[in-house]
Amino acid sequence: MTVGDSVVVAGKNSNGDGSVYFESPSRRRDGRPIPGRWRATYVDRRGKRRTVSASTRAKAEAKRTAVLAELGAGPIASSRFTRATTVGELTGWWLDTVARHRVQPSTFDSYTKFAGYLSESLGRVAVVEVGAETLTAWQSGLLDHLAPFTVQNCRKVCRQVFTEAVKIGLIPTNPFDIVKAPRARRVGDARALDSVEARKLIVAAAEQRLGAAVVLLFSQGWRVSEVLGLAWQDIDFDASTARVRRAAAYTRSAGMVLGPTKTSGAEGVHHLAPVAMAALQKRRVDQARERLVIGRDWIRHRYDGAEIDLVFTTATGALVNRSAVTKAITSAATKAGLDPHGIATHTGRRTVVTALYAEGGVDLADVARHVGHSDTATTAGYVRNLGQRPAKTARRAAELLDPTMGDRVR
Repeated sequence: MTVGDSVVVAGKNSNGDGSVYFESPSRRRDGRPIPGRWRATYVDRRGKRRTVSASTRAKAEAKRTAVLAELGAGPIASSRFTRATTVGELTGWWLDTVARHRVQPSTFDSYTKFAGYLSESLGRVAVVEVGAETLTAWQSGLLDHLAPFTVQNCRKVCRQVFTEAVKIGLIPTNPFDIVKAPRARRVGDARALDSVEARKLIVAAAEQRLGAAVVLLFSQGWRVSEVLGLAWQDIDFDASTARVRRAAAYTRSAGMVLGPTKTSGAEGVHHLAPVAMAALQKRRVDQARERLVIGRDWIRHRYDGAEIDLVFTTATGALVNRSAVTKAITSAATKAGLDPHGIATHTGRRTVVTALYAEGGVDLADVARHVGHSDTATTAGYVRNLGQRPAKTARRAAELLDPTMGDRVR
């Protein structure tokens, strides 16, 4: 045990290689001196942070390099993988065994597409041979024909493949951690309506066949997949609530399918606005008429082993495609005298978040809970204008800190 320890961080890498720092000389309790030491950190196969030390920085870093090399060359206990396992083999296993169970079908389609870029270029290369130079060249090739933002998303998916390789002990560290992602931002600003525009849109959508879907998007802030996965069994008309349990999304392999929601935060009971309840009441009456016309040929659906009656269907009972809702929004916007450009299904979510935060003054954490975000940083990304919040904050700061304003607010 030491007394009066002091540590000087000489170099901390942001790329996952760990940090290098110098521990200054100190003394033990009995007075004996402890010389200063350089320390270098790394993460072992079990994800534990470890440290090696030496008298100089160069020796500490060399020691860490040797340990990582030893970890990388060691045998893989109780695993189907070997040092000859290729990127293609690992990617295929990861998609089928890991990714398929983590995300909804539409997201899995994207994962498969992005992982395909990795397999196409590096599929025959052994995983243990993939380093920073290899990934940098691969990323550069993608940037030659894909937008930087797309490459960023591709990296996020493919990095997970190598994270799994670290977990199973195939490689000691993730090479993606030492290759910088390209700088990128979305092209153009995603649109959000102000509260006045949103109300006009909701009124204009009232008489449309899918008007209730538009109302839920722009009054509740749900994702369109959650709206299209709603069943009549989920709605409590007496309590004005609805329970989000599932989502309906498009997949390239099977078309529209029912599956889990994008995030677990979206699930649960949601209190619905009166306008949403009225729209759902109308939808129930209209759908009853459609079912009478179709009779026994009405398409039925099952989810989690139980039959469900979906709120939003085609005229024959089939799942509704997102594009049909987009058309309904465009039609309603035009009828309301709004420019329909840039107004789509996700505009409703941005509109609700922005209205609550900028116009309603609701705390961002509460807004996040309302729309089902687990992280307020995600919610903040949906805010499209700050309304009067900065001005209000500035006035309050002046009241508290401006000496010319006296003690009127003390």
